[in-house]
Amino acid sequence: MDIIKEYVDRFNAEDNEHVVNKIDNAHAYEWMKEEIPVFECPDKDIERAYYFRFWTFRKHIREEKIGYMISEFLPKVGWSGEYNEINAAVGHHLYEGRWLKNAGKYFKSYINHFLDDPYRGHLYSSWMLWAMLEYSKVTGDYDWGEGYLAKICKHYEEWEAEHLLKNGFFWSLDDNDAMELSISSRRNGKLARAIRPTLNSYMCANAYAIAEFAKMAGEMEICEKYIKKHEELKSLINDQIWYDSFYRAFPYFRDIDVPEDAIKNYDGQSPMELIGYIPWMFNIPPKGREDRFELLEDEGVFLTPYGLATADKSDPRFLYYDEHECQWNGYVWPFATAQTLTALYTQMKRDEESHQRFGGMYYRLLKQYAWSHHLTREDGTTVPWIDESRSPLEDDWYSRSRLIEMNWKGGKEERGKDYNHSTYCDLVISGLVGFGVEDGCVKVKPCFPEEWDWCRLTDIPCMGKLYTVTYDKTGEKFGGEKGLTVTCR
Repeated sequence: MDIIKEYVDRFNAEDNEHVVNKIDNAHAYEWMKEEIPVFECPDKDIERAYYFRFWTFRKHIREEKIGYMISEFLPKVGWSGEYNEINAAVGHHLYEGRWLKNAGKYFKSYINHFLDDPYRGHLYSSWMLWAMLEYSKVTGDYDWGEGYLAKICKHYEEWEAEHLLKNGFFWSLDDNDAMELSISSRRNGKLARAIRPTLNSYMCANAYAIAEFAKMAGEMEICEKYIKKHEELKSLINDQIWYDSFYRAFPYFRDIDVPEDAIKNYDGQSPMELIGYIPWMFNIPPKGREDRFELLEDEGVFLTPYGLATADKSDPRFLYYDEHECQWNGYVWPFATAQTLTALYTQMKRDEESHQRFGGMYYRLLKQYAWSHHLTREDGTTVPWIDESRSPLEDDWYSRSRLIEMNWKGGKEERGKDYNHSTYCDLVISGLVGFGVEDGCVKVKPCFPEEWDWCRLTDIPCMGKLYTVTYDKTGEKFGGEKGLTVTCR
């Protein structure tokens, strides 16, 4: 059985191919067969979503006069650039795309475009430089073109010029974080600048990435300069964004007011939001704070029947009313879910205790996320689907429903269909299968549930080789050794 063909045939048959870029549906199988690792597991929700997300990812590959670009929306939107590019999800694109066998073909021109265009590269907050480093660890290719070290330093310095405060923090707006209408940034009906866990964590991580690239280039003065920036910002995040007071017995990473704005929150206390997990994406928090992950399965805080809410469900402004189609006041966003699960698998890889403690949680949340990749049509049938945001209270892609009500573009296009604004395949490869690179060596630490007797991920491209991870409890499924094996060729 050709599992890729089986899924592609199904997806193609159920699809309305309203926008075509470099690789159309007719060539989707050929492309996926060439590019992606083959994944097999007993959980068909997780398996189906894996192939669906790579199938949708290739829809966003565009070949332009400057090289390959990756889009976020399939139809052209007014806030994108000439090539329908938006930098908000570039970190997600690099994490997902690093597992393609020819990743370098698609991402070098894409990244250099954002480095060369200060406006487009700074339109939204981004962990792009960190993602470049993580991408390079997997591909083994650290060469981003002539002068890239000067470019990434300039990229960082431009953020400092625009957003750095005298107290050492970076300020941002929820809009600029691609997180419109959040509870924390809308204070007494006003949009307030804030010191948020988002941009501060991204810049802390980006500084570390520059230091690593500089070290490899033998530029130790630059390395030391950016390690210092990283450490100073890391200390500020851990000491001051960490809201250490009694609140559900859980201190938490929250945003704080920019002093000169002095617009206090409606109750004088910053709410808990899913962005509080972003520091863990980049190994920023010290050991001992990881019990906050327990809130992800707390039905009184973040867990809903349809995914992880972006704001504390007990907050009095949870899902406050606004006519805008994009709201981060509690609606379930794949962007945020992917960030949070990346934070969780990153914590799991830090120590054995975390792996044992959170492995089951990771699987359950990934399964829920996989299940959410569907649309229930009016006739009751379901089709694979990824869109902008979901309602936490009913089986509805909320942004889609609002856009239909608004008659967006006269109802002629689906704006959010096949939305490329999050990861999923990386969460399977790096988190569930536990495949990664540490200090130049491949490490595999899966978190398969006890009820699984088998799982296999074949031909994972990494540092010039193809790895296969096989789990076969009895040795009967694949006819090889019992237990977990890792091979390469």
